Amino acid sequence: MFTYNEINHQENKTFIFVENTLFVSGICTILEHHKLNVRKIDFHHINTGELNETYFICHVKNEEMVNKSQLLKLRDKKIKIIIIKNNIDYREIVDLMNIGVNGICLTDIDEQYLIQIVKQVQNSQFFLDSRLTNKIVQENNRLIESGRKRKELDYKAMNNLLTKREIEILDLLGKGYSNVQIGDELYISSKTVKNHVSNIIHKLQVSDRLNAVIFAIKKNWISLD
Repeated sequence: MFTYNEINHQENKTFIFVENTLFVSGICTILEHHKLNVRKIDFHHINTGELNETYFICHVKNEEMVNKSQLLKLRDKKIKIIIIKNNIDYREIVDLMNIGVNGICLTDIDEQYLIQIVKQVQNSQFFLDSRLTNKIVQENNRLIESGRKRKELDYKAMNNLLTKREIEILDLLGKGYSNVQIGDELYISSKTVKNHVSNIIHKLQVSDRLNAVIFAIKKNWISLD
């Protein structure tokens, strides 16, 4: 569960847009179980000036996710938005990221995964479902392939910048692996993986692991083949 310090020592006003109406009450119950202040609300009744430290759970139809996210961000850029959808395509992911949505995931998540999303977003980190990471890198790969003949992987530039272990981890990030999965694959702790990922992000001068993968794809450093 969240501790008192985790939920009360930073401003927080988070809206969770849920496509599937059957999951709205379940999400409320889970967050309340973790001692969070939760309110189920209709989009048309949203008042961005309401109390902080609150999670507003709102059912939003599939086709209205992008538009309503944009409307909410225009009202108040400081609010945080988490999108939970049954399915989502590449173009919509990009649109939501450009709007400034803070978290995007698919509906079929368990309690632990939901809390992980909430914690990460609360700490001002962008969260993207690992299953959607694959979708993004695959589409970027396709765009590169269609635009020009694929160049030979530039191993020299990559080896000059990253260590052998960092290259291994970057390749697994491109396959959508989580820190725990990478640790299992390489027989190292998830904490060690986290440190390597931080080093990769720093060396590539990008904001997060997703952009590190996109950077590597564009540089032809990794491939999904």
